[in-house]
Amino acid sequence: MEDKKELKEIMQESKRLYDEQCKKILSYKQILSYLFQSCLEEYKDLSLGEIQELLEKETESEMRKMCTFSDAIWEKGIEKGRDEGMERGIKEGSLITSINNVQNLIKKHVVSNIEEAMDLLGVEASLRPAILKSIQMH
Repeated sequence: MEDKKELKEIMQESKRLYDEQCKKILSYKQILSYLFQSCLEEYKDLSLGEIQELLEKETESEMRKMCTFSDAIWEKGIEKGRDEGMERGIKEGSLITSINNVQNLIKKHVVSNIEEAMDLLGVEASLRPAILKSIQMH
């Protein structure tokens, strides 16, 4: 069983190396131009230089698209981060305010315990465990 696993890993590594070399070879516009001219009907009447120019223009166009796309993704990520930060800040602010209000009600003897203070303030159920924990720690 172990031999099969090793053989599979060796074959996958060989395939990865082969793919890597193919990508390197095809990254040369001179080679790609020759392949286009030899294999694709629409390029047969063009010179290798003309095909290379077309590939360069296409590459530039694709690069611009990719840059625009990556900029959009970057901006979207920043926007998402801001939104998450705002949401977190609002939650933390609400928690801190609730803790302070509960403590003030107890200190001023308006209520006799934490639960009663939270009920009086209408504290959300999701905040109650954190308020209890915070006040009991102090």
